[in-house]
Amino acid sequence: MTSIGDYNKIMSDRNIFNQIVYTPLSEALRLLGERQKDKKLVAKVKKLLNNNIPNICKNKKCGIMARQLATPNYDTKMFVSLAKENNLHPVFLEYFDDKFTSNNKYKHSLGQLHIQNKIDKTGKECVEKITIIDFNKYNGKKLKDIKTLWGESLVDFHKKLFGLYDLKDFSFIEEERDWYKKKNEKPIDFYTNFFLLVTCYGILFENFLISKGEDESKFTENVILPALGKVVNLTGIKPLIVPLSPLDLEESSFWYNHLSKVKKLIPNKKYE
Repeated sequence: MTSIGDYNKIMSDRNIFNQIVYTPLSEALRLLGERQKDKKLVAKVKKLLNNNIPNICKNKKCGIMARQLATPNYDTKMFVSLAKENNLHPVFLEYFDDKFTSNNKYKHSLGQLHIQNKIDKTGKECVEKITIIDFNKYNGKKLKDIKTLWGESLVDFHKKLFGLYDLKDFSFIEEERDWYKKKNEKPIDFYTNFFLLVTCYGILFENFLISKGEDESKFTENVILPALGKVVNLTGIKPLIVPLSPLDLEESSFWYNHLSKVKKLIPNKKYE
């Protein structure tokens, strides 16, 4: 098996990457049940995390999606459905102190909504993009400090979007408030702790991009893989990570789309 330290080799081979990073959902569910019964393992992980474990993860089997700010796009709705179908409680881990950047595709989609409209006469799907923030003003600012063009908190706006959908029985965890404060930690330190959490306190649903030229691929190589290697060395086991989007479609912008009903919460058509 390729060492987790062979980052270049892992990033250049999709099959090796998938083998090292991901676990099939059925196996992840089995392993989660087994690991939660392993008192020595649970105690070890708890000690490594300095007892910083979200209460919801102590009391329920959780499926976890990590987003700086969650929004009910297609990706999110699929996560909630998949988690519930497998008797997992859906949990969104958020970090509102993270800085906004238009270079990140997901963060960009928070400030410019992708609206899935009806299929046109040619059979092509129509995606309408509606800008709801001033990108120049808020680039580099914390997500919690961003206001929409009509003066509403961007965080509050995306939370309101959840009320438009029939999504029930899920939880939000804010890192700084409900889990632990980072205290100027580097990204690799956070992800090491996060991956420790999903060794036996939940299953992470995520796709880590590896295509060359993508900013996210650099993050995968420089942060995700080293953090994963640390956790394997500390515990002897892999974190439970399941790909959410189909691997052949994971880079599609389709997953950022919202249904047209979200336009109900945009107060003035001049923002379209």
